[in-house]
Formats: sequence, structure tokens, C-alpha cells
Amino acid sequence: MKSTNLQKSLDLQKGLFLIRYDSAEDASQPPKVSLSADPQSAGSIEFLLPPDVEEPVLWSPGASIVVRLSVPARLQVEVSARSAGGSLGARIQSASLSTDPLGLAALEEAEIDLSGLRLLGHLAGRGDTFVGLGEWLGGPIAPTRIEGLGFDWSGRPQNFGLRHSVRVGGLGESRPTEFVEAGGFSGTRGKALPLVSATFEVFGPAAHSYEISADAIFLGSPQMKVTGQRIVVSGPTGREPLVGVRLQIASTRRAAAQAQISARSVPIATPADAPEPKGVTRSGSGRVRVFRSRAAAKT
Repeated sequence: MKSTNLQKSLDLQKGLFLIRYDSAEDASQPPKVSLSADPQSAGSIEFLLPPDVEEPVLWSPGASIVVRLSVPARLQVEVSARSAGGSLGARIQSASLSTDPLGLAALEEAEIDLSGLRLLGHLAGRGDTFVGLGEWLGGPIAPTRIEGLGFDWSGRPQNFGLRHSVRVGGLGESRPTEFVEAGGFSGTRGKALPLVSATFEVFGPAAHSYEISADAIFLGSPQMKVTGQRIVVSGPTGREPLVGVRLQIASTRRAAAQAQISARSVPIATPADAPEPKGVTRSGSGRVRVFRSRAAAKT
């Protein structure tokens, strides 16, 4: 006679999980699913059960239990047939529960205040002009030769900074200027010499979580866009005057957090180094279905 129970283990990370009895092969006599903590994980797993329920047992499809893990731990799952030779076919899923799946709480705490940051540009015929992040200096509507750049940043944080350098045209094979931080200026005033290249860079302990992007227009060239922690803008030949630039700074952690959001289903799985048990089939989604057909009567 074939076994009337089947045991599996489920490794879970620290957190809160919903363990759900999704479906059974034999809907009329679904197997019982019992949960317990692995002996080595004792004290790390807490089962949150309804009132008057003493054991973490899933009796039929649709049943669910919430499990809380203080550290990564292993959950033991035992599937028991309702009768001798009964079906052991069951699909059990786990889903992580969170009050902050986007990670916005930590992101909000570490958010850099960019409201006081302004880009300074010395424009031909107009002099010094200030714009905020996301605003054009010159640009597609009013292209103007830009002769110098700088940043003004009131309330700049200690853990994050911004610096830049430029290359001035009309001077033969000019070299880029030295990098200057917020409060400094690169380029010229009153000499009618345009910028032909600019480099922008974020730096500091918090810089790894941010990127700077620049939309730039050089005379006679299409608009370009570059993004990174250090970026360079220049025309096709490196001699075209810069006539428009728009800067933005964004958190890369927010984008990464959004990319990680998905419905996580962690099935009961066979250890990778063990041979696949007879009667276990894998679906295209990567879930593992435990399947045992009803045993035939002995003759």
C-alpha cells in the first residue's frame, strides 16, 4: 500500500507570509495539510491562528494561515490523505505580506531635499539666469548661447553633492575646466565664448542612490538626453555651441523598488540536489504541484 502522507519543507525569509491551500486534485476528498516549524527553526516561527483554533492545519482548498518569521526559517509541510490510498495531490502557495511593498518608508526617510537647488547659466545677451530642476536654460523654444554654468543650492545636505565642469569653445582645442561644486561657476562672462561641452556628477555618501539626467541642445543638432551618476553632453563634432540644457535628479531606489513589486508565490519545492520524486510535476510558472494518484486496490 502506498504512503498516506507526504512531507515537504519550505524555506522562507524573515517577514509575514500567507500560506494558502490553493487547490486539490480530489475536490471531494482533499488531503489535509499540516504545518509545523522545522526543529532547527523552533522559536523563529509563529502561527497566527483564528480564535478557538489550536493547530496550524489547512483542511480544504481556500484555507489559509498567516505565519510570522523573526529570522529566515524552514517550515515543514505534511500532506495527509483522508483515507488509505487517498489522493495526496495538493497545491500550496505562500505570499509575502507587507505594509510597505514599495519600500517608500525607508525611501522617504532618506530622501534628499532638492527644492533649494537652482541651475545658473550665463546667457549671451541676457546675463546670469537661474532655473530650477526640470526647467530649460535656453532650450527648444528660446535657444540661447550658454557661456557659463553654476549651481546655487541653499540647504545643501552633508551627504550629497553636485559638481560640474565645462569646455569653452572658440579657444582652439580647449580642455575641460576643473570640477567645481555648488556655489562655483565654470565658463566665461562678457567674452562671447560659448560652451561646447559640460559634465555633471553627483557625489557623496548618498549619491549611489541618485542619478542626474540632462536634456541638451547644441546649435544645429537634435536634442539629446543622457542619464547617470556622471554624464557628459556635447555636440556631434564637439564644437557646436550649447544653446539649451535642462537637468533633473531622481532616486534610483524608488525605481528599483517598483521593479521588484510582484505577486510572490513560493511553492512547496523539492530540494535542488534531490531527484524529482515520482508523480511530482512542475508547471510553466515554476510552481510545484504535489501529485499522487489514488492507489489501486491490491489483488
